[in-house]
Amino acid sequence: MRTELYRSGDAEARAKTLPTLLLVDDEESVLDSLSMQLGRDHRLLLAANADEALQLLADDGSVAAVISDMRMPGMDGIELLGRIQDDYPDVMRILHTGFGDMKTAIAAINSGGVYRYVPKPATREDILDVVHSAVSKHDHVMAERDMVDTTLRTSLHALFGILEMSSPLGFARAGRIRGLVAELTDALELDGLWELEAATMASQLGAVTLPAEVMKKLCDGNTLNPDEQALVRGMRSMVLPLIKEIPMMENVVSIVRGLAGEAPPPGGWSGLVEGAISVIRTAIEFETVFARTHDAGVAIAFLDQHGGLAPHVLYALRLVKGVEISARNTTRACAIADLQIGMRLASDVTAINGLVLIGRGTVVTEVMLDRLANFSRVVGLVEPVLTAA
Repeated sequence: MRTELYRSGDAEARAKTLPTLLLVDDEESVLDSLSMQLGRDHRLLLAANADEALQLLADDGSVAAVISDMRMPGMDGIELLGRIQDDYPDVMRILHTGFGDMKTAIAAINSGGVYRYVPKPATREDILDVVHSAVSKHDHVMAERDMVDTTLRTSLHALFGILEMSSPLGFARAGRIRGLVAELTDALELDGLWELEAATMASQLGAVTLPAEVMKKLCDGNTLNPDEQALVRGMRSMVLPLIKEIPMMENVVSIVRGLAGEAPPPGGWSGLVEGAISVIRTAIEFETVFARTHDAGVAIAFLDQHGGLAPHVLYALRLVKGVEISARNTTRACAIADLQIGMRLASDVTAINGLVLIGRGTVVTEVMLDRLANFSRVVGLVEPVLTAA
C-alpha cells in the first residue's frame, strides 16, 4: 500500500492539482506497469488486495477512480467495486481483467457496479482513454453535487428562517439537534457530511406544523398525550413531498424516510444512510429525554436501556457530553412505572411543576409507589429517574 508520483522535482506541488487513481492488483508487476502508463498525469495510490484498497479509500477522500483486478485472493474485483459503489458512489469503478472474464465484466457493467473495463493486456492509449472518461465523469458528478449542495443549503436555510419566525422554540430545538449531530459526526469521523446536515435540517422543518402548545410541552419535557405524540412523530415525514424530486437528493430522502419510521428497501439502507439515521435519531432522542431530565448522564443512561439506539453512537454521545463511560455500570435509568420496591434512587424524583417529591438516596417502598402513581396521574413527573445498580 503506497503512493506513487512519476513526475519531476515539483511532483508534490503538482500532485495537488492532479486526479487521484487507486490501482488494485495482487501482482506487483501489473501495478508497476499501470503506474508507468498512468503516473505522469495522475496521483496514484497502490493496493495489493481489496482490504488495502478499502483502507486507502477511507484514509484519502480525493480518489476519482479505482482500477481493480478481477481475480485476487479474498475479495475479488467485482465484490470490491460493489462495496465501493455502496460506500463511495461518486468514485468511478474500472475493472481490469483478462479476456476470459469478459462476460463477467460485461454483466458487472450492466448491473451498474462497474463503470468500464480495461482488458489485459491493453495499450497505454486504451487505458488512458478509459481513465480520462472516468475522471471526466467523476468531475462532472462532483460539480453537480457542489451545485446541488449550495442550492440545497440556501433553500433549507430559507425554510429554517420560516421555522424561526413561526416557531422560535422549534427553531431553537432544531438548532440544538443540528449542533449535536455535527459533534457526533466529528467524533465518529463519518463521511457524507452535507447529506447528514441536510437530512438533519429537513427532519426538523415539520416543526412548523406543530401547535405552539405542543412544541412548548415538547421543549419543556412535559408528557405528551397520544394525539400530540402522533403529531411529533409525523414531523419527520412532512418535508418529503418538498425534497423527493430534487436531483441527487436520494440519500437525504432515504435518511428522512428512515427517521420517519419507514421500512428499508429490500436490499436495506446503504451504509451512509443507515449511519446517518443512527446519528440523527440519537440526537433527536437525546434532546427529547434531556428536556425532561436536564442531566446528560441520566438521559444517556435512559437511552442506553430504552432507546434501541446504536451502541457505537451512544458511546460517541458519552464522549461528546463528557459522561463517564463507567457511569452506566453504577446507575440505571428507569421510567416511573418501572420502579420496584427496594430500589435506591440515585436522582431526585421531580414533578413537572418543579416540586421535588422524593430525594435521591431514598429506598423505594410500596407507599412511595402509590404516591408517585397518584402524582403521575394528576400533575405529571419528570422521567426517567436514576436508580443505583
